Amino acid sequence: MKRFIMIFLVMTQPLLPQEIISVKQIAQLTGQISLNNTGQVNVYGTDLGSMFLHSDGRIYFLFGDTFGPPGTPGSGDWRSNTMAYTTDYVASDGITFEGWITDPSGRARVLVEGNHDPNDGSGEVTKIPTAGWSFEDRQFMWFMSVKQWGGPGQWEANYAEIAYSDDNGNTWFRSGTQRPGNSNFIQVAVAEQSGYFLFWGIPAGRFGGVKIARVLPSDIFNNTAYQYYTGTGWSNNEEDGVLIVDPPVGELSVLWNPYLQRWIMMYLNESTACIEVRAADQPEGPWGEPMNVVCSNDYPALYGAFMHDKYIENEGETVYFLMSQWGPYNVFLMEVVFRRSGSEVIEEPLSEGPQSYALHQNVPNPFNAQTQIIFDLPKSGWISLHVYNVIGQRVRALINKKTEAGHYTIVWDGKDDSDKQVESGIYFYQLTAGKFGQTGKALLMK
Repeated sequence: MKRFIMIFLVMTQPLLPQEIISVKQIAQLTGQISLNNTGQVNVYGTDLGSMFLHSDGRIYFLFGDTFGPPGTPGSGDWRSNTMAYTTDYVASDGITFEGWITDPSGRARVLVEGNHDPNDGSGEVTKIPTAGWSFEDRQFMWFMSVKQWGGPGQWEANYAEIAYSDDNGNTWFRSGTQRPGNSNFIQVAVAEQSGYFLFWGIPAGRFGGVKIARVLPSDIFNNTAYQYYTGTGWSNNEEDGVLIVDPPVGELSVLWNPYLQRWIMMYLNESTACIEVRAADQPEGPWGEPMNVVCSNDYPALYGAFMHDKYIENEGETVYFLMSQWGPYNVFLMEVVFRRSGSEVIEEPLSEGPQSYALHQNVPNPFNAQTQIIFDLPKSGWISLHVYNVIGQRVRALINKKTEAGHYTIVWDGKDDSDKQVESGIYFYQLTAGKFGQTGKALLMK
């Protein structure tokens, strides 16, 4: 006898950023031909761009190795790090820099210079900032001393260290608070929670995993005060820390996303050449499965993924981030739009699943407030179910994710991707699964 099981899954709160609706490039931020024409401060090429908000109301941008013309690595006027700032909080039309930390001639000057020794492992090639943050009137910078650049995504570090500034970034001092070159905290992302600074750390290179540490602001320079998540609690021994995200993880940033009601982590996966995003309820995880944000087939030689909570819209439905590309060796502003798991989904898996793909007529049709779109999947795979208007513009992305085989009903509430009610009229819903594609027609009458 066949057993029929019906499971009703009503998502009232998002569990993950289930869908990425769109990704696009907004502007080139650095370089002579960029929005900011940074050649004016002799920044023709640079990378990274981790961001932090300071007490003066400015957002500061920490860049890595910086060069004069023509701007590619190896060009003249090599500076290991530079910093720009702005009070432009609106990223949708690009971010305009209002100034740089400069020398008397107006040239962007180095903050903490590297030794620029030969790349043979005998000294220090450069000092690269991996994160910045602020507490009261003091700025902090976590940098790594690069011992030797290796193959793609590989390098050795001498150590990581914290530097600080008490004059809005004009003068920097080394604290002497260091991590050895084999530490899992050579590169970090920083955020605040419950009175602690949180540090998500990875080792040198792009093939390690993530650990998390926390420390009180008053103990930033005291290595023995840092606590490391062990999987069940916190320990003052870094060796007790466990990986909370498996390798490979490259340059990363983390923020709390109010729209998703989750922490999100964005980073480079060197193995897939994609920038990925994960989500978690708590800073220590468990972190969900990764989703590709953007890959090198669209933006060759991409890396870095730096977010800041000032650069979000609709409470985090739209997130802006900085991405570098090695070819042009400059920094670009990107936009990603998420859609949370907010629609009502009714799943009806049977003991004998569907034998073929099918998209059924929506019910009811015509409809007023909402309608159910029904479809069958004979096997698991990546699918999309989108709604379009009569001129072919996408109105709503209902599903865009890997989905298991089964019978599905998804409810469309007559709203677009911006959560606004659409006008009365004819709409088309299209299911795509691999080579299968089918379209249905729905009539909305108010």
